[in-house]
Amino acid sequence: MKNLYKQFDKLKMDTDLQPIDVNELEKARIKQNVLRSKKKNHMPKIASAAVAVVAASCITFGVAFPTLAAKLPIVGNLFESFIDEDRYVFDEFADYASDVGVTKESNGIQVTVTDAVYDGENITIAYTMTSDQDLGERPILEGKLSAEEFGDSYEHFGYFPNYLTKKISDTEYAGLFVYQLIEGPKPDEIHLSWDGDSIINLGNTNNATHGDWSFQMTLQALEGKTTELDELSMSTAVEGIDINVFKMTATPISTSIYLSEIVDIPTVTLEEDEWRGITFDYAVFDNLGNEYKTIHYKDIGHSPDFKNATSNARLTTTLFHADATSISIVPTVNIYKQGEQVGKDFILELATEPQKLEAIQIPLNK
Repeated sequence: MKNLYKQFDKLKMDTDLQPIDVNELEKARIKQNVLRSKKKNHMPKIASAAVAVVAASCITFGVAFPTLAAKLPIVGNLFESFIDEDRYVFDEFADYASDVGVTKESNGIQVTVTDAVYDGENITIAYTMTSDQDLGERPILEGKLSAEEFGDSYEHFGYFPNYLTKKISDTEYAGLFVYQLIEGPKPDEIHLSWDGDSIINLGNTNNATHGDWSFQMTLQALEGKTTELDELSMSTAVEGIDINVFKMTATPISTSIYLSEIVDIPTVTLEEDEWRGITFDYAVFDNLGNEYKTIHYKDIGHSPDFKNATSNARLTTTLFHADATSISIVPTVNIYKQGEQVGKDFILELATEPQKLEAIQIPLNK
C-alpha cells in the first residue's frame, strides 16, 4: 500500500481544463476517478488515497471548428488551424516538422499521421481521421506512445499528454497530440511508436471505436539552449509562498520556463482545520507589452493530501519577440475549499478571489 501512495504522489495532473467523463482506460491510467464540474470556478476533488487539489483528466481538447476545406493537403494548414487555441501556440511548428505521411485503416476509419516534431521538450504529432461514420464533434486517437530510448522512464509518470481535435467536415477530423516530457530522458534521437488502439469522442468518452492504428517514426531533436537561472534568484514571494524560476530552454519552436512553487498552506489560507488547496496561473509578458500564450503544466498542485510542499511547474510558450530584452511572469494564486458532496466526491470552490503576486522579472540574453 505504501508503494501505491508513492505512485499517487508522483502523478502529474493538469487543472486548466473543463473536467469530462472518462472511460475505464483513462481511469486506469491516471489512477483516479474524475467528478464532473459544470462551473468554471469549480474544480473536482478526487476521492482517492491521495486527494489532489487538481482534477486530472489527461485529455485537453478543442471545440468544433468550422469547415476548413475538404482536404488538408499540407501540414501547414493543420498546424495553423490550431494557432487560435487560447492555450496553445504552433506558429513555427510547420517549418520544423518532419514529414511522415503514413495512413492506417482499421474498422472503416483511416488515420493519417502527416507530420511530427520533437524539440527535446515536447513531441507533437499532427494527424487526420477520415470515416463515413459519425465520430462525434471531438474525436481523438488514443494509444500508448513509447520510444526505445526512453526505456520505462515514462511508463507511469514523468510525462503529460494533451489532445487537440477539430471537426473539418462530416467525414474528416484534424488532431494534434502533444506529449510533454517532464521528468526523464530527452535524447537527441528517438525511434517512436504510437500504438493507437481506440478513437474516443471527448463529448462521450464511454463510446469508443477500437482498432489498430500503429505508427513508427524516427525523430531528431531540434537544437535547444538551456539557461540555468538558480544563481540569479528569479523569484517572487509573499508570506507562505515562494515561487522561483530556475531554468529556461529555448528551441526553434518554443521556450520552456521551469518554476518551483513552495507553499505553506495553513499560512496562506489562514486555516488549520478546514481542507484548502492552492493552484497558480501565470501570465507572461515582454518589456514591449506583448502577452504570450502558454501550455501550463501544473504538476501536483498544493493541498494537505501531499506531504511535499514543493510543486514543479512548467510553462511552454513561443519564441520571444526579437526586440524584447526581458520578460515578466505574473503569478495568480487560487485558493480552493471543499464544497458540496456529490456521491463520494466533493466539488471544490474558490475560497477567495484570485490574487496576483509581484511579477518575476527575467532578462533575456541576446
